[in-house]
Order: sequence, then structure tokens, then C-alpha cells
Amino acid sequence: MARTKAFEPEEKLEKAKCLFWQKGYSATSMQDLVDTMGLNRGSIYDTYGDKHSLFLQCLRSYTDSTFEDYQRTVAESKSPMKAVEKIIRRAALRTVAEGQTCMGVKSTFELASVDEEVHAILKENTTKMIAVLKDLLKKAQKAGEINSKRDPGTLANFIVSNFTGFWQFYLVYGDGELVQQQAEFLIKSIKK
Repeated sequence: MARTKAFEPEEKLEKAKCLFWQKGYSATSMQDLVDTMGLNRGSIYDTYGDKHSLFLQCLRSYTDSTFEDYQRTVAESKSPMKAVEKIIRRAALRTVAEGQTCMGVKSTFELASVDEEVHAILKENTTKMIAVLKDLLKKAQKAGEINSKRDPGTLANFIVSNFTGFWQFYLVYGDGELVQQQAEFLIKSIKK
């Protein structure tokens, strides 16, 4: 008969995710995870696997929840262009509200070039986000909300690449208003 866990695995995963998000993968030790999660090493290994496996689960949780947040934003909009605007504004708002580098961005620069599994998760997430935006932009063109001569794929790539710029500006300048200005400029540049 399998033993039931004396802890909530999702709750402990959230604690690990916050730690990795704050410190990054390399700077987080197994002892840091033990202390933060309030579990012994054996429980961590039995439930989540090694540090790398735990990190991948945390990164997947982060990218999935971020994507779901943007999907809810889309579902709340009747106009495709308004949905695009809401996604951009939501990305800017998350930048300021979270007050630290996006876990996806941080992981991209720390690990994506050397870790195939991290790269795959981040690429999948980015590809899904671009696909959502591209679809919305095509619909916005059909609705006459944006210029029909502009390439929706290029615009979608441009939008997503600017999200990283939001994080960089906020980390360098600590100015939420500047991030909001960049978001509004991005929206205007898409509508041209």
C-alpha cells in the first residue's frame, strides 16, 4: 500500500519555484531547497527527483501559469486588437508587479543555451505565445483594426521580443511608468 504524503506537493513546488525564480538555477543549492521547502532531501528526491528535475517542474509550472494568465486576458476581450493590447499591458503590469526578472527570461539567459530540456520548455512557451498573438493579429486585420499589409507573424515575434525589453528596462531603471510608456508605444507601433 502506497504511503500518502504528509505534505502538499503543489504547495512545496510553489516554494521551490519562488526560490529558483529569485536565485536562479545555479545559485540554488540542494540545502537551499531543503530549507525553503521544509522537506528533507529524501522527500524531495522521492517526490520531484533531483534538483534539475525539480527545476524543470518549476519552470513548466511558471510558463504554464503565465500562458494561462494571458489566455484569460484574451477570453475577456471581444475585439482581437483589444486582446492584443490587453496582453501587452498585462506583460508590462506583470513586470512591475513581480518586481524581479521573469523566471522564463532569467532561465533563458542562464540555461537555454546549455540545457536542452530548459530550451525546449522555453521554446514551446514562446511558440505558443507567438501563435496566440499571430492568430489575434490576423483576426484584427480581418476586422479592419490594423493594417492588412503588415505580416502578423513578424508583428507577433516583435511583441514577444519586447516583453524581454520590459524586464530589462524595469531592472535597470526601476521605473514602472517607463515600462508602461514602452507598452503603449508598442501598441501604437502595431496599429500603424
